[in-house]
Amino acid sequence: MPAVSFYLKNEVLDAVRARASSTNTPVSRIISRAVEEFLRTDEMNGARKRVLTNIGKALGRSDWEVLHQERTAADVDRD
Repeated sequence: MPAVSFYLKNEVLDAVRARASSTNTPVSRIISRAVEEFLRTDEMNGARKRVLTNIGKALGRSDWEVLHQERTAADVDRD
C-alpha cells in the first residue's frame, strides 16, 4: 500500500492514538477504516439520490407528491 501524509488536529490524533492503544490496533488501520467508511457513506448517499431521481422520473410529479405524503404519514405512525 502506498503511504500518504496528511495533518490532523492534535485532539483528533490524540483520540486516534488512544483508540489504537485501547484496541491494540495500528493508527494507520483506524484512519484507513475511517476513510473507507466515509467513502461508503458518500457512495450510499449518491445512490440514494439517484434512486429518488429515477423514481421521480418514472412517476408523474403529482404521483410522486402523493407517494411522498403517504410515506411521510407512515413514518409518523412508527413513533
